Amino acid sequence: MDRPPIARRHPHRLTEAEREEILRAADEDRLAHLRHRKLTHQLSREDRVFCSESSVLRVLRSAGKVPRYRRRSRPERPRPQQRASEPNTCWDHDLTAFPTLAGDYFLVPVLDRCSRKITGRYFGPEATSAAVQTAWGKALASEGLLAEEGPALPDAHSDRGTQMTSRSTASFFADLGIAQTFSRPRTPTDNASCESWMATLKCERLYEADTAELTPDEVESMIDRFIRYYNEERLHQALGFVTPADRHEGRHVAIIAARKEGMRTAREMRKMVAYGGTGDIR
Repeated sequence: MDRPPIARRHPHRLTEAEREEILRAADEDRLAHLRHRKLTHQLSREDRVFCSESSVLRVLRSAGKVPRYRRRSRPERPRPQQRASEPNTCWDHDLTAFPTLAGDYFLVPVLDRCSRKITGRYFGPEATSAAVQTAWGKALASEGLLAEEGPALPDAHSDRGTQMTSRSTASFFADLGIAQTFSRPRTPTDNASCESWMATLKCERLYEADTAELTPDEVESMIDRFIRYYNEERLHQALGFVTPADRHEGRHVAIIAARKEGMRTAREMRKMVAYGGTGDIR
């Protein structure tokens, strides 16, 4: 037969004596520095109260002896702003290592952020500030930017590696009048164009060969062949499917315009064919 409902009971709830003992312990000078977890186990070691850590936390919170936890968020850091609307206004650079028969060799590519063209590089056994300066010297010379009456030099952007932030590198750029900018700490996406290029190099070319079984000259030759292919032949989606060299030298405008005109002509010829006309689709 049905029985009348009775009040819900909590047989495992802490007793008032246990609650008072927890609060008494929290007020003791020798235990006041302990957080709720260590306080829980200290009480059990002293044979005073045996309960869970969460129970001690609830008792302390109810008495206002511990603050409410507030989730901490990562502070907002403004993303560095670089000029990248035209070629030779901002160049990115980075450093990566490759194993070879002679030990680790290091590559420092210099990449134009606007056109994605590799303007220069260093490949050698040193991962030092001198490697960064050598790569930039080659890049500036290849683009003809070292002349006294030449155009303004591009900004230099990189992560915060020791080779990029060293005093000698800072002095090198300062002497040339080049402004340096750096990625935010632990934010590789601030140097995404250079990181992406190195991933493309490794995935499309170097992962097909075990560089640890090659000499440094063989690895360097492979890298140079890929740079020529990347700059002159490989169509880049972010550039509207033109090559970095096309974008860097301004040929992309005519190429894209010719593509659009070809598409328009093809559509007109299809209409003629669809309505029974004839014509040369070329």
